[in-house]
Amino acid sequence: MGWRRQLETGLEPLDRQHRDLFEVLARLAGAVAAGAAKEKLEEELAFLARHLIKHCQTEETLMREAGIPGRVAHASQHQDLVHQVRDLQYRLAKGQSPDLEALSLIGAGLDQHICESDLAMAGYLKALHAV
Repeated sequence: MGWRRQLETGLEPLDRQHRDLFEVLARLAGAVAAGAAKEKLEEELAFLARHLIKHCQTEETLMREAGIPGRVAHASQHQDLVHQVRDLQYRLAKGQSPDLEALSLIGAGLDQHICESDLAMAGYLKALHAV
């Protein structure tokens, strides 16, 4: 569950956002592992949710402006990731702290999304601008 070079799209704003998301996930995992207080976990989850939503909006705007095919399916994947984070926030509000396995699943989902969808999107955008 971490950033690696294979996840680079070559589009710096997106790559920076991706790195930030993995950094926030790692910080949240550290807080969970350390048994941080509920307030700290709420703060970190809210931070993750805000960054994830902002990132998804950035990608969806790029896809819409470029007329990328498959953008609806791509956006649906974004909603799945956001839903996972929102579910952790809901569970924490109900007294159930997130566990490392749940965070690992989010990290794996983000990794898979970047590898499969974001790299394809970046290739399309680069090809479009090369024309």
